[in-house]
Formats: sequence, structure tokens, C-alpha cells
Amino acid sequence: MTRQQFIEWAKSRGWEEDKWGHLRKGVDDSGNLSGNSTRLYRFKLSSIAVRYEIRVHHEAGQYGPASSSWMRLRSGYFRDLGIDPDGRLRGLK
Repeated sequence: MTRQQFIEWAKSRGWEEDKWGHLRKGVDDSGNLSGNSTRLYRFKLSSIAVRYEIRVHHEAGQYGPASSSWMRLRSGYFRDLGIDPDGRLRGLK
């Protein structure tokens, strides 16, 4: 799979490009107890690979203010990715 094929597949499934060229999607989680009902995921794209990440929020603590960061869930090289007959992505590890 090429980078462009991956982007086309993701956009056809509701992922949107952000200002940095990565793909983002908010997923509703109405059972979330924290009051925030949307989880934010992204595919961080490079020229040869993709990282599947989730946005993580950090509480304010003794040593710093509240913040957020991206945590990697899976990743893979474009050459190892493919789409199965059901249209699902395979090859991320």
C-alpha cells in the first residue's frame, strides 16, 4: 500500500486531515465516566510509515499544569499495510 492509498482509504472512512497533514477522528464514547464523551484519535503520517495514536489528557499536579499528549497504540510501514475483504486495515503492530 502506498501513502496516498492509505490517505484515500482513511478519508473514505471519515478521517479528516489536520493542518499538519495528519488524519484525525473523534469517536463518541457516551459511556465515559469523566464527562468528556469524545476520544480523539489520529494517524500520524511520515513518508514511509504511519502511527495510530490516541490523545491523552494529564491532570494538573504538583510539578506542572494540566496538559495533553499523543500516545502510540500501533504503527506500521506502508509497505506492510493492506485492506482486508471487509475494508478493514491490516498490518499495524
